[in-house]
Amino acid sequence: MNENRDVARRYGSASGRMRAGAVLRSTAGFSLTLALLAAAILSPTRVEAQSGFFLRFAPEVSRVTVEHTKVVTIGGGSSSSTSAHSGVGMAGVLSGGVRSGAPAGWTFGGEVEVVITGRRLIEGIIHPTTSGEEHDVWSGRWEFQDRFGVGGIVVVGRGLGEGRPRLDFVLGARRMWSEFATGGTNPENGVFGEDRTRLGRWPALFGVGLGLGGPRPIDLRLRYATSSTDWINSGPGFRLDYGYDASALILSAGIATR
Repeated sequence: MNENRDVARRYGSASGRMRAGAVLRSTAGFSLTLALLAAAILSPTRVEAQSGFFLRFAPEVSRVTVEHTKVVTIGGGSSSSTSAHSGVGMAGVLSGGVRSGAPAGWTFGGEVEVVITGRRLIEGIIHPTTSGEEHDVWSGRWEFQDRFGVGGIVVVGRGLGEGRPRLDFVLGARRMWSEFATGGTNPENGVFGEDRTRLGRWPALFGVGLGLGGPRPIDLRLRYATSSTDWINSGPGFRLDYGYDASALILSAGIATR
């Protein structure tokens, strides 16, 4: 039990770090999105005369679901606990981009965006394990909160007819600065400890939109976002693995100015 008490004292440490595998997977996806964004902006010169730069502002409302997994490994044995919770998030997005026309009613564009979140807090309760071993997961509370972010997206559109709306297909990624916390209470003495850290996460986004023309174009977008973030806190004789899988269904209404 001395090792277990040592774990409690170390819950509040700041030694969390990203797993290399998760970082490589997220970075590869983000690099692919940036390449697609560059290809959209550097479109062929034959449509350059039809190209236009625009600024866009859009409020967003999202339904966010976060699943937190905590694994405690001590003395060669381990226990795992997973719980999930959902909530509503709000954000404002300011973006700038280029959209180019093409034959047969197609359009191609790219946008770079800045995301300011409403700092919605998602929190849940860690379910304790009951193996009776020193590697049991203790009951506690976990938290997830976005702070702000930047992103890039590619938009491919198709006109639905002369003077009619445009159907858009959207693909992109964001780099969100987020705060994570996970804690536990030692059932032997009631002492609470917590690990809290700020990490970058990389949600991938894809969805559809409906664009309305005019001097100040308006668009509606429905997108799905997903990300996986984890880190490890370890020391002599113990290891704590934390994982956060976040997904969101995002609805936005934007207005652009050329």
